[in-house]
Amino acid sequence: MLRGTYMWFVTERLGTSNSRDTDGSQMATLAARFWRLIVENAWRQPPVLSEADHLNAQNLSGIYPPTSSDVVVVGGGIHSLIYSIHARLKSQYDIEHDLAPPNQTKPVSITVLEKSLSPGYKIGESTLTTFGVWLKSIGISTALLWRLFGPKDGLAFYYLPHDGARDGYTDFCANGPAGDFVATLQIERKISELLLTLFAQRIGVQVLHGHTVDIDSTKLPSNTSDEPTPSGRVNVKSQKGTQNSIDTRLVVDATGRFRRFASKAAKSERMEGFNTDSFWAYFEMLGDEADMPLRHYESCHTNHICIAEGWAWIIRLPSWEGNEIEQLIPMVNYLLDLDAAGTAEDAYPSSHELARKFGLKFRWVTSIGYALRSDVSYPEDLAKYGSCEAERKFNWITSRYPRMSELMARHKLVPDLYGPGTTWFVRKSLTYNVPVAAGDGWAAIGDAAGFTNPLYSPGINCNMATSVTLAEKTGAYLAGPDAAARKEVLRNYNQYCVARVPNLHRMNVFNYLMMRSPKTGPLGPLWQYLCGTGNTEWQHIKQYATLKRVAELVTTWEWGSNRPEYIAFAKEAIALYNGPPTAPSDDLAQELLQLSEKRMKEVIGSGKYRGRWAGLLRYYDDDLKFNANKVGRDVLAKRCESCLNWRILTNAAKKCPTCGSENQAVAIERYN
Repeated sequence: MLRGTYMWFVTERLGTSNSRDTDGSQMATLAARFWRLIVENAWRQPPVLSEADHLNAQNLSGIYPPTSSDVVVVGGGIHSLIYSIHARLKSQYDIEHDLAPPNQTKPVSITVLEKSLSPGYKIGESTLTTFGVWLKSIGISTALLWRLFGPKDGLAFYYLPHDGARDGYTDFCANGPAGDFVATLQIERKISELLLTLFAQRIGVQVLHGHTVDIDSTKLPSNTSDEPTPSGRVNVKSQKGTQNSIDTRLVVDATGRFRRFASKAAKSERMEGFNTDSFWAYFEMLGDEADMPLRHYESCHTNHICIAEGWAWIIRLPSWEGNEIEQLIPMVNYLLDLDAAGTAEDAYPSSHELARKFGLKFRWVTSIGYALRSDVSYPEDLAKYGSCEAERKFNWITSRYPRMSELMARHKLVPDLYGPGTTWFVRKSLTYNVPVAAGDGWAAIGDAAGFTNPLYSPGINCNMATSVTLAEKTGAYLAGPDAAARKEVLRNYNQYCVARVPNLHRMNVFNYLMMRSPKTGPLGPLWQYLCGTGNTEWQHIKQYATLKRVAELVTTWEWGSNRPEYIAFAKEAIALYNGPPTAPSDDLAQELLQLSEKRMKEVIGSGKYRGRWAGLLRYYDDDLKFNANKVGRDVLAKRCESCLNWRILTNAAKKCPTCGSENQAVAIERYN
């Protein structure tokens, strides 16, 4: 607390928190003055610092907004941070490797303005390989990540029959990436955004919490003339009431689904056909997961329970909720210091050891929620199922499926985990397209540029493509020799964004329709893995885990939904199988299965898509032929021999990231 107060005092006096920018005599004078004030005022209450004060004191360039910044990002969420980190590091890389324009001698200056006092609760808790590759490319290690977040080993799907029968369900399971490459995670968004905030600040991005942008009075940069540095002006008010203006050349809308700038350019568009609504809560798992009523159930997967009406997610993750931001900052900075020093994985303290070292609360919780079609018919007596809309719909749909009811009996509701009124959550009409994602002097990223259903975790893992794409284009935009060149950069970015969401939406519609029957359900992920991981880029994915090349992967992947073979089959399947959230006829399901088998044989026969499918998938061989007796695949994770939490195998680390105990199992086991 005292250190935070001292840093606040220094930055108040100097406008910087970086002692390297201050000579020794200044620092000595300030230190003496600080301690004299402490002694003279020991009987008084120390100044109360807000969460924003603690966070803003971490900035290298001070706690106040600058008078000018090349880029101003409005919103401080995960896409804002991905963009800012990538754009900053890319500009540094270009300068160091003589790739920058002749007039660029310093890295691009970026200011992030976030109205909240600190990172807060958000849904979207499962990450995929592309995010892991990006984290590796910027230098954040798996050892650090597994101390803060839950280990994840791929995706599992269970398809329940619509008639409510307990038996007759099918399942599909795929591994994640090997632990000696990158991490996929089950994350608490507050902690992920805190980690990226502190990382961004360390590399020179100024991230200011408690600062609200006046959208209406902000003047966007204009590219109507050929002036070399067209400037807009962002007006901002701090939590303490001070007002500032920042001259800038590019404004980035990272305000999520609120689309504070993008909404002024055009209204969002809803897709044709059904949309989806979501409701969820947090639970504590009772007993051991080995007794769950689903075969091969493992909590290190992101588990999907799929029904004709939609699907449910089950995500077990560690929670650091209940700790003050001033307690969390030292822990995350400590881990970043270990990472920067190249610390060996087993030399990191475990999550439990970190909690003890920094006096923090730590627990495991399970996020469980549904994303159902908007054309589902609910009963008239819905009120009897709970006290609010989310609880009622959750309990009603659960009651329809015996195995889901049995699973929920193994979980206890955690009330108000994230503060008063946070027991039940609801969000409607999840999918929307944004017809205009960039304009004169501004561009939208992340959810501000469109969103689809969270079935395959597109919120972070696909939408980060917008953040990285704009980051890659920022240098060209700022260096544009004239207005036409700058406009062309933003025009191309806008076209990229507008084309993405329809492909992702088609992917979700295809998968939702497959869920109408347990027979056809597995076709959804089967085609995703064929086109999403069988392509050439994915088969050589390790070469993209560098800052120089990562954009080639994350800006084009899209779960394979943009591949022509996938698009062609998805369109055929949707046309054949489109229908209400009820079970189709057996004849129709069989017709679709035959069509899929025919098209998949053609695609595989083309030689365009390859993979070690037997190692990746349960029930499938390397030719993607189904075998119900083939349950083995690569073993990438095992439960800790002491605490029983899952740990990802790395071929090196023995210690459990959660409890710190040593384990015998170290090596990844490849399927033969």
